[in-house]
This record gives sequence, C-alpha cells and structure tokens, in this order.
Amino acid sequence: MNGKKDKMYDAFIIARLNSSRLVRKNVLPILELPMIIHLANRVKNSKKVNRVIITTSKESTDDELEEVAKEYGIDCYRGPLNNLMQRISDAAEYFESQNIIEILGDNPLVHSSLIDDVVNLFENGNYDYAANISNDYGDLANGMKLFSIGLRVQVYKAKVALDHVKYPEYLTNGKHPSAYIFENPEIYKTAYLEAHGKWEFTNQPELNFSVNYPKNFELNKKIIETNYPNDKDFSLEKVFEQIKSEPELLRLFGAEW
Repeated sequence: MNGKKDKMYDAFIIARLNSSRLVRKNVLPILELPMIIHLANRVKNSKKVNRVIITTSKESTDDELEEVAKEYGIDCYRGPLNNLMQRISDAAEYFESQNIIEILGDNPLVHSSLIDDVVNLFENGNYDYAANISNDYGDLANGMKLFSIGLRVQVYKAKVALDHVKYPEYLTNGKHPSAYIFENPEIYKTAYLEAHGKWEFTNQPELNFSVNYPKNFELNKKIIETNYPNDKDFSLEKVFEQIKSEPELLRLFGAEW
C-alpha cells in the first residue's frame, strides 16, 4: 500500500474515564502528554493505519476525552457507554471504515510494528478477524505461544462488527464484546499471531501491562519516562529489556489488594 488513501484500516482506541479502579487513567499525564496521546502517537506510526479515532462514550464523564482529542488533532467518536460493539460499529459507519483495528486505551505500549504484523496476518489469509494471542482468550489460547496481556491488537472487518446485533447475549455475559467473533470460528474465519520468531521475547504470558490500578500506571509511566526522551517510538524490545534489567518493576504488575 502506498499513500494514505490506500490504507484501509482505521484504528479505534477504546477508552472511558469513569473506571472505578483508576479514574481518568487515559488522560493522566506522562512527560506532559496524556497517556492516551502517547498511545495514539505510537499507533500513528503503523504503515497500515489510516486514521486514529478515540472511541468513547456519550456520558458527560468522557467530555474531557473529546477535549483531549481535539487539542491533539485526533478524531473522536462518542457512542453508548456499555454497548461497546454498538459504539464501534456506529463509528465504523460514521467514518466509512472498511476494517477496524481495535486497541484498548489502557494499553499504552502497543507498538506500530505489532499492529502491522497482525494486519499482515489478517490480509494474507483474507480473515474476518485476527489478533495477537494472549491469556485474554481463555481456552482458545491453549497450546499457543502467548503474548503478555496489555499488548493486544484486534483486526476485523467492519461488516463483522455490525453482526454484534445477532448476539445480544454477549452484551450481558461479561465476555469481551468481540468474543462473538472468535468464539464462532465455524462462522467467522479467524487467525492468531503467536509470540514466536521475532516476537519470542514477548512470550511472557504472566505479565500484564494493562493500566487497571495506580501501580500499573506507575509501571507504564516509568517505562515511557525511561525510553521516550531518546526514542519517541521506542520498541517493545526496549520495554522487555527494561523489565529484565530492572526486576523491581515486577512489583508494579497485577492487581492491588
């Protein structure tokens, strides 16, 4: 693909500010930038991404997210708070997206090279859905080489996102909103990128980089503060090298009790 017009993928960063465990986590500052802007900038470096769209709710609690998006020149779409797939599919219709790259706003270390590899997998097999595999997928991940949690990239066709209305039970059963896709492989053609080859270093499924609690934010803050000043697009290799060289960071993973 050459040129922005040929890029058929819009990256939707899913975020909200009323998280009970760490309120406003997506806009907490790291080196004077909101955390979600660090993520958006990393996503923009993908060779496959056309637009980056912060996809949040219509609730007044998320007004600040829209303001941040405007301040930094990023598209924003607002939809239902609890029906995430409705929000995503509505955004896809509004922006006339062909294919969706879904990234969670509390995964600020996702890197463009990982996005590109998942998209390449998606394209090469003409799949309906592709993702890098982790423990997020439960039994589906059995026997696979797993990425750490908090680095997930999901790619799926916009027309598949519209199918969520056929599976209303997934709105209330506590599963990931896109689970109706990967839990029905007889209907949807799915594929998974494993943590081997060039991604072998990420095969540490016990680690979870997601920002759910204050100490998780501190972890990501330390990683960004260490690497960003010298390399604004620092690689995941640098992240894992830092974890290995600073084992004291391990205490910042996981839940707070």
